[in-house]
Amino acid sequence: MSPVALLFALASLDPAVTAAAVVGAPQTQSPEQTQATPQIDEDAYDLGEIQAVSTRRRGAALGDYEPELVLDEEQLKAYGASSIQELMTLLEPVTRSARGGSPVFLVNGRRISGFQEIRGIPPEAIERTEILPEETALAYGYSADQRVVNFVLKADFRSVTMQASVRRPDQGGRTVSDLESNVLRISGKQRWTLDLEYENDSPLFETERNIRREAGDAPYDLLGNVTGLNGGEIDPALSAMLGRTTNTASVGAGAVGGASLGDFSFGAREDDLTAYRTMLPKKETGSIAGSLVRDLNDTMALTLSASLDDSQSQTYLGLPGVRLTLPASSPWSPFANDVLAYRYLNAPDAMSRTTDTLTSKVGALLDGYLGDWRWTLTGGYNRTETKTRTGKGLNASALQAGVTAGTIDPFGDLGDLPVLPFDTARSVSSSANLEGVVNGKLWQGPAGDLSSTFKLGFDTQSLDSESLRSGDYSERSLSRDRTSLSGNFNLPIASRDREVLPLLGDLSANLNLAYQELSDFGGLSAYTIGLNWSPWEPLNFTASWADEKNAPSMSQLNDPTISTPNVPVYDFRTGQSVNITRIEGGDPSLSEETKRVLKLGINLTPLKDKDLRFTAGYTRTETEGSIAAFPTITPELEAALPDRFVRDLDGNLLSIDARPLNFEKAEQQEIRWGLNFSTPFGKPDPAAAARMGQRGAGRGPGAVMRAEGGPPPGGGMRMGPGGGGGRRGGAAMQPGQGRFNVSLYHTYRIQDEVTIRDGLPVLDLLGGSATGANGGQPRNEIQFQMGVFKSGMGGFLNANWKESTRVNGGPGSGDDLTFSDLTTVNLNLFADLSSRQNLVSRYPWLKGARVSLGVENLFDQRIDVRNGLGETPLSYQPDYMDPLGRTFRISFRKILY
Repeated sequence: MSPVALLFALASLDPAVTAAAVVGAPQTQSPEQTQATPQIDEDAYDLGEIQAVSTRRRGAALGDYEPELVLDEEQLKAYGASSIQELMTLLEPVTRSARGGSPVFLVNGRRISGFQEIRGIPPEAIERTEILPEETALAYGYSADQRVVNFVLKADFRSVTMQASVRRPDQGGRTVSDLESNVLRISGKQRWTLDLEYENDSPLFETERNIRREAGDAPYDLLGNVTGLNGGEIDPALSAMLGRTTNTASVGAGAVGGASLGDFSFGAREDDLTAYRTMLPKKETGSIAGSLVRDLNDTMALTLSASLDDSQSQTYLGLPGVRLTLPASSPWSPFANDVLAYRYLNAPDAMSRTTDTLTSKVGALLDGYLGDWRWTLTGGYNRTETKTRTGKGLNASALQAGVTAGTIDPFGDLGDLPVLPFDTARSVSSSANLEGVVNGKLWQGPAGDLSSTFKLGFDTQSLDSESLRSGDYSERSLSRDRTSLSGNFNLPIASRDREVLPLLGDLSANLNLAYQELSDFGGLSAYTIGLNWSPWEPLNFTASWADEKNAPSMSQLNDPTISTPNVPVYDFRTGQSVNITRIEGGDPSLSEETKRVLKLGINLTPLKDKDLRFTAGYTRTETEGSIAAFPTITPELEAALPDRFVRDLDGNLLSIDARPLNFEKAEQQEIRWGLNFSTPFGKPDPAAAARMGQRGAGRGPGAVMRAEGGPPPGGGMRMGPGGGGGRRGGAAMQPGQGRFNVSLYHTYRIQDEVTIRDGLPVLDLLGGSATGANGGQPRNEIQFQMGVFKSGMGGFLNANWKESTRVNGGPGSGDDLTFSDLTTVNLNLFADLSSRQNLVSRYPWLKGARVSLGVENLFDQRIDVRNGLGETPLSYQPDYMDPLGRTFRISFRKILY
């Protein structure tokens, strides 16, 4: 059976589930579906107007924090995303946490068993998406450095989705082909999904871009060059023939099999030094993921999920070069003196790297209600195996022995070349966890309930690594067991609705206490205190203070050591771009860090009849013993960490040790503010509204939903102060109208400083210091998004701007580097072909089909780097900074309901 036939067969399962999107089809429901599906109060139904019939909203998140952004079904269409995974990429500006953590995901207000549970779900299955502040994460047992994204799915939905896409830069050189499929069934509180994906990326070589490399002192060439010993004359007879003293000569094709002086000409020849060097590797990835959600009884639900990802990549690091001494007595030499022969050998595999990664994940979640208390039990197992094989080049000693013995022609076809043993590395990381979370009310106070969350968890991790570098074998094994305990408490102090201190509006305080015991680091504690105040319904203030200790990750401690040759970097000491060996891996000497974060926020929805929201936040972070990746090469850094740099006697940089390290202290302050606006546009279509009314389209925008009876396992719908359900202003989109979304966020960094060691100068990343290869930290950054959708067609624009920076070259140095500002614009246009009735009537297979065209980096912008002379160092060439540039993507997607 073909894969497509298999998907259709899977789609035909569960015949009790009806297709919610099939227009006009009679809808019949099982008793369970009837209980789970919101009932429509047809007398209260008024298209375009929301009438509150309950204080509870299906799928709302826990806690008293109001969502900073709520996107309904029509607003999501303006993003043009094809899956939750793609949607999250587009929503990055609004899900970014100032504290650095990645988002926490909920479905219908409940925890999930892992991202593999939801990653392939199509946006068409989402009823609304809520973006909540970091403090909401505490109510679910997570840390307060992660924003919360709550997906509320439709009560009944079924689909089979297939998509094929191709990405290619307009400069060519690399093609990314991707095939995806998803099968989804939602029937009330029951759900299952299956995802399949295959991706193939062709390699991008330096020869396919405008890349220049410095040759250095050694004149390597595919045919070869010869020089005199110690830079002296090659042969007086050759000099006489060429009419001048000859110290360097290029090898001609006739030198193979027995050379004469006439086969050598004056001057060295250099082949393309960029040959067989990949900027982006060849890569092939396949994955499968699935999940199952089922009710076990009236108060308990079970979720199972699993995924398997297999990835292989190959990187080419250039051609191996050899330097051979050719004796005058050799049968292959026409010279009277011994000479040196420099030659590249056509053996790219001898300098290549292959990486194979296999990742498997299994997750389970059991949740339910015990009285008014909701409990969740989650468990999972993850395993990642990575194998790396890096070529070290050819065995020059064996070649030299053959040349000296006269058995190998240094200018001929060398046949089977003696290859040096490959460097190898293998790591296996695994983790298992079990965690229990309980939410409920401890005490009923005058202003509201004292809600609480208790979490108890245990997890174990292991990382085994082994590496073989230049014949030296090393092996490390590290394991970590962790027991964690936390409690979160939220106490309402004032309430307008309950008339408790009503002049204060709604005011609540929260406290989070956490402790974890690590087998290799001992005890680490954390606490967070916060206030949530709404003096006026459209206005909300938040404040929080967090103090926490964090241990380095297992990979930061124990990743296998890998050496990568021929890595281009800019050496500030010499003012030149050089190729070095970069050493990466884990550092077992890392210690824990202590982080303290002050966060102040404001959320304003000023217009009751408009969907307009302002947000602003101030964050101050101070980290002692900050765990960081190795920074870029600067004079300040080399002075502070001289043991990380290796130079020869002439001062040429040979290698750097780029493994992670602890800084003494890091301090950051920033202000981030933004606005989100959404509105329908165009005239409503009365005929379409009438048709929707005749069908009883209760799930369309503007529909009124009564609360479900009793708290479902998937999460309650309570709305306290802020409600977790979100204050929704503005008119709903009516049939025939379009939807317009716009958002703008500005980040202003007040301070970003790093102290590497006590007694050393402070690195001001906003004032000329750097810890990254792309320059210092920009003081200002702007993110702009705009989307429009109408009649099945839409577009989404994403623009990002970062201010220019500089990197100091050292005291009195004229080699400061300036990095230009950078504006990148991404555009995605899409068309739902189902909305074109003339096309569908002619080609019925187009029903449910959508075509999209995307352009990344629309104006092909790259960072422009200049030194004090106005020149661009070779290691900062534009094509190095961004190998792809403007990239086009076209995709065809078909969804069957």
